[in-house]
Amino acid sequence: MNKDFKKGTFAGLLAPIVAYVVYVAFYLEADIKQTFHAIVKMNKLSHVISLSVLINLLLFFMNLKTNRDDMAKGIIFATLIYAFIVLGLKLF
Repeated sequence: MNKDFKKGTFAGLLAPIVAYVVYVAFYLEADIKQTFHAIVKMNKLSHVISLSVLINLLLFFMNLKTNRDDMAKGIIFATLIYAFIVLGLKLF
């Protein structure tokens, strides 16, 4: 694994978390912890993760457009990690 792949993976793992925090804090103007606990209580965590990961689509195409293919591969890898997390949440 090269350095750009690792950067892409890190960005792909971090971006959905940042997107969730920005959405809850600025758009909903709610407490992040309370909102997270309410989502877990309603069993909607997999839905929220799935929607938050959509930001990776934007990152992926931005990296492809600027010819940073290894970073784009890292973002896809991070998205697959989230896909397995969502699958695990749905099954268990």
